[in-house]
Amino acid sequence: MHRKLKSAVVANFKSKLALLLFVTTLSAVASALPAWPPSWFPVPVGWPSALLPAQPPVPPLERLPQLKLDGSRVSISGVSSGAFMAVQMHLAHSSTIKGVASIAGGIWECAKGDSSRAQGTCMHNPAQVVVKDHVDLANRRASQNEIEPLSGVRDSRVYIFASQNDMIIRPGESDKLAEFYQTFVPTHAIQRATHSSASHGFLTPNYGNLCSMMGTPWLLNCGYDLAGEILAQTDPQHTALAAPGTIDRSSLVFFDQRALIGTDAVMHGWGAAYIPKACTGPSARCGLHVALHGCQMNPDFIDRQFVDHAGFNEWAETNQLVVLYPQAEKTSDNPYGCWDWFGYTGPNYTSKSGKQIQALRTLMKAVGI
Repeated sequence: MHRKLKSAVVANFKSKLALLLFVTTLSAVASALPAWPPSWFPVPVGWPSALLPAQPPVPPLERLPQLKLDGSRVSISGVSSGAFMAVQMHLAHSSTIKGVASIAGGIWECAKGDSSRAQGTCMHNPAQVVVKDHVDLANRRASQNEIEPLSGVRDSRVYIFASQNDMIIRPGESDKLAEFYQTFVPTHAIQRATHSSASHGFLTPNYGNLCSMMGTPWLLNCGYDLAGEILAQTDPQHTALAAPGTIDRSSLVFFDQRALIGTDAVMHGWGAAYIPKACTGPSARCGLHVALHGCQMNPDFIDRQFVDHAGFNEWAETNQLVVLYPQAEKTSDNPYGCWDWFGYTGPNYTSKSGKQIQALRTLMKAVGI
C-alpha cells in the first residue's frame, strides 16, 4: 500500500510539473508575440511580408500628368476599408463613376460614424444590419445634396466579391451590400463572386501569401486574377478586354499627393498611377480605374506591393486604361492606414464634402477626369 501511494504521489507530481512546464513555455511564447488583438483592427501584425521578395525603392516623385481621358469609362474598386470607400465614392459621384467593385467590404454607411459599430456589426455581425435604414439614409442624403442624385447610380455596373473563409469581414456583409444596390441598380448589372478558401485580402494569380494565410501584405496567391475580373465586370462600356500584357516599368508614375490635395485628408505623401504609353498621345482616349488598398496595405505597411502586384497594370497595358493608386496615411487616429469608413476625418466622411472623398475627386481631376 505504501509503495502504491508513493507511486501515485510521484505520478501526480510529474503530471503537475509537466503542466507547469507547458504553461511556462506557452507564456514565454505568448509574451514574444504582438498584443492580440490590436486596439482597433483585430488582425495579426505583418510577419508574412518578410517571406516575400524585397521591393524596389519608390523613385523620386514626379508631377501627375493631366491626360485626355474618356469620361464614359470611369470605375473604382477597393479591398477591405478601400471597398467601403469605393462604394462611398460611387454614391457621392455617381454621375462620373459608373463601375464599382467591393472586395471584402460591405454596405454603404455601415459604421454610421461609430468605430465600435464598424468593428462589431459591420465586420462580424452583419445580420444586425437593416438594409432599409441605409437605403433611407441614402435617399435623405441625396435629397440634401450631400451625395449626387441616386438616379445616377442606376446605369452603373457593380461587382461584389467575398470569400467564405474571410474572418475579418464576414461574407454576410457583402450580402447586405448586394441587397442595398438592388434597390437602385438592375439585378443584371450586379455581379457577385466568392472563393471557398481565400483569407481576407486581395486575390492574385501568383503573388502574396498562401491563399488561406491572413496578414500583410493582404495580397493572396490564390491563382485567381481578381484584378482582371474587376475590370471586366465594372467597365461602363462593357468593353471586351484584350489579354493582359507585360508591365512597362517606365509607365509607373509616383507623384506627390499632398502637393495636389494638402494634408487635411489624412493621405500619404505619395500616390501612384500606371499610365500606358498608348494613353499619353494627343489623340489618346483611355479610361480610368481607381484602385484603393485596404487596411495595413498602404506604404507604411507594404510599401509599393499593392501598386506592383495587385494585377491591374498588366490589364491596363493592353486595354487603354489608366490606373490610379491613391494612398491613405497611417496616423495615431488611423493606426492601420485604413480609408475612412467610420468617421476619423469628420462626421461627413461619406458625403461629397468629406475630406477623403474630396481628395480622391481632386486626384481624378488632376489626371484628366
